[in-house]
Amino acid sequence: MKSFLKRLEAAHLNGLSVALGVAATHLVVGALFGETAGLAAVGGAVCASLTDLPNPPQRVLPRVLPAAFAAALVTALVGWTDGSLALTVGLIAIVTFLSLMALAWGLRAGPLSFAPVLAMVFAMAWDRTAGATSPLEHALWVGLGGCVYAGWARMSAVVLRHRLRQLALATALRATEKRLRSRAERIAGAVGGAEARIRASIADDVVLADALQAARDQVFAARRSPRSRRQTDLVLGLIELRDLLLASRLDTELLGQDFPGRQWRAALADTLRHLADVLAALANTVANGAPLPEVSAEAWRQQLAARLADVSAPAGDSRNHLVAALQSRVGHMLDDVSAMVARQAAADDPDSPWTPERLAPFVSPEGWPLAALKPHLNLQSGVMRHALRSALALSLAYWLGALLPWAAHPFWLMLSVAVVLRGNLEQTLSRRNERIIGTVQGCLLVLLLAHVHWTPLLSLCFIAAVGTAHAYVNRRYRVAATAATLMALLQPLMLAPGSSPFVVERLADTFIGAGLAWLFSFVLPSWERAATPRLGAQLRGALARHAGNMLQWQPSADAQLAQRLSRQQAYSALAALAAAAQRTRVEPESVRLPEAEIESALSHGYRLMALLGAVQHQVQRRSAKLDAAKAETAMPLARTACVDILKGEPATGTDPAEIPDGDAGAWPEHLGQQDLTPWLLRRLRLCRHEARELVAALNQLQPSAGEAS
Repeated sequence: MKSFLKRLEAAHLNGLSVALGVAATHLVVGALFGETAGLAAVGGAVCASLTDLPNPPQRVLPRVLPAAFAAALVTALVGWTDGSLALTVGLIAIVTFLSLMALAWGLRAGPLSFAPVLAMVFAMAWDRTAGATSPLEHALWVGLGGCVYAGWARMSAVVLRHRLRQLALATALRATEKRLRSRAERIAGAVGGAEARIRASIADDVVLADALQAARDQVFAARRSPRSRRQTDLVLGLIELRDLLLASRLDTELLGQDFPGRQWRAALADTLRHLADVLAALANTVANGAPLPEVSAEAWRQQLAARLADVSAPAGDSRNHLVAALQSRVGHMLDDVSAMVARQAAADDPDSPWTPERLAPFVSPEGWPLAALKPHLNLQSGVMRHALRSALALSLAYWLGALLPWAAHPFWLMLSVAVVLRGNLEQTLSRRNERIIGTVQGCLLVLLLAHVHWTPLLSLCFIAAVGTAHAYVNRRYRVAATAATLMALLQPLMLAPGSSPFVVERLADTFIGAGLAWLFSFVLPSWERAATPRLGAQLRGALARHAGNMLQWQPSADAQLAQRLSRQQAYSALAALAAAAQRTRVEPESVRLPEAEIESALSHGYRLMALLGAVQHQVQRRSAKLDAAKAETAMPLARTACVDILKGEPATGTDPAEIPDGDAGAWPEHLGQQDLTPWLLRRLRLCRHEARELVAALNQLQPSAGEAS
């Protein structure tokens, strides 16, 4: 049993906890107040469980209790409509609009925004599953179920907190391992076509960024202990490694594609693959207690140096200077991975400077401040448009469902629209297809279970479906849709074993609902180009702050903290623009973002991030080989110029002539040099160049963005 639990991922543990929590709520409330109360409490528990995701214990109640309260309130309102079609349709519109306006708080509010909609469905189905009760009584049982489940969720988070931190760390390690392998393939020239484009590279980094943020949220919020301090060091090490990995992409394309160039690439790529193997072993250590991998940065350096020295390059090939610089960059990565492994075996450092107060800014925001709603109280807001669009769609769906020949479950049609209709066309199309396939699969399973007449087994299947739907809703929606179909169709079977399930009605409602959701995607559409000016401004602002923080000579401890925070914000801004570029591909061609311009903006933004990281790494790690006087003079000038360019202000001072980026002969000497200041100056000049190119690329997107409808 223990080995089985160790194989479960965080989402699986969370889904199992949800299933057990819903079952416990049913048993407790049913035992104390009767079966009718127990069944009503299950609805409240399921609605509250939507917001119960892998989180530190202190974050559970502020997320789960609002969903429980909303479910109880909506249940009472549905009951007071007394079956009136006009009142019900009006209530659907109001509840849907207000619920989806919660998305103003960001993606973390997604589960909360759906809880009232699901509560409406449960309330509408109530008379068909448990008999009549007064609206107030029904709402009280739903609220009680949500509160009981909230207590379970808090207790479960406390019990699982250590394991969830381990799994978050292991996931971050494996995501970094995957990114190292992906980068190795690019260096080796083993990818081509769309996979070689900057957008694909950023998509890889988005996955890594999400994994690192999940690890931050779990680890940084933990109480200080020897174990949590080691885990914090590991997360910080991974973040630094990501920055080094980003910098490693600079200039590798200039090694060329001739035989020596391919040999150099192969040696560098093999070293990255070896580091990926070490991270995979370290992830196994963190997750399963396996022995720490054996590491030796010095031995790895010697192996890499030997392979690079064996390359038969022409005499006097200036690329040797570039190879030496790339070797040095990879060497920093070797040192960092070795230090990460060593730290896990070292004694505790109680004097670590990373206190909870210093780590707090890096944790995802929490709470529901009303001020977040203000920017979305206009028709230009994508959140407002999605809320209005969904209110119209769900109201129409319920009204149509009430008029259809199979009018027993009009809320099924409404629910199909609710789960398919997303804030953008790409996600709506994906949900549409996955919903249909999942529903068909679920109906086939229900046809098999219809031959089971033993209620406890059907109840067990229902609880398993609750946990499965919760675990996979954001991972593989097809599986979640299959489980949701089981939940919907098993309830009548549990009350009347052997009866005929409503399979045909469920399929018809799903197909019609999916079609309606797709059609309503074109009502008050939120095309990606409408958000491009805002995303571009966010990116320029984030990069301006990051350039101001990074282009400093010998930054203080507070300045280094600011560097980490601005780096996180810049990565998020780049990821947001990349996500918009991905989503626009399925939009009508007349409103689609121009491919070349968006690719150019992403490329220059990514290169600027890499250059800023490379400058700071050189300052921190190679300062002994830099001319301090020249560096202290050049860096403030570069910082001012970059910030002015990114903010759109007139650049001050004269910008030196650019070094040709495509001429390998222009590389400063590196082999055996004690003074690496020319490399620093070159990077500072390229920072200014990339900042100008980024602003120009974003400006090219502006005309098309202004035509949003």
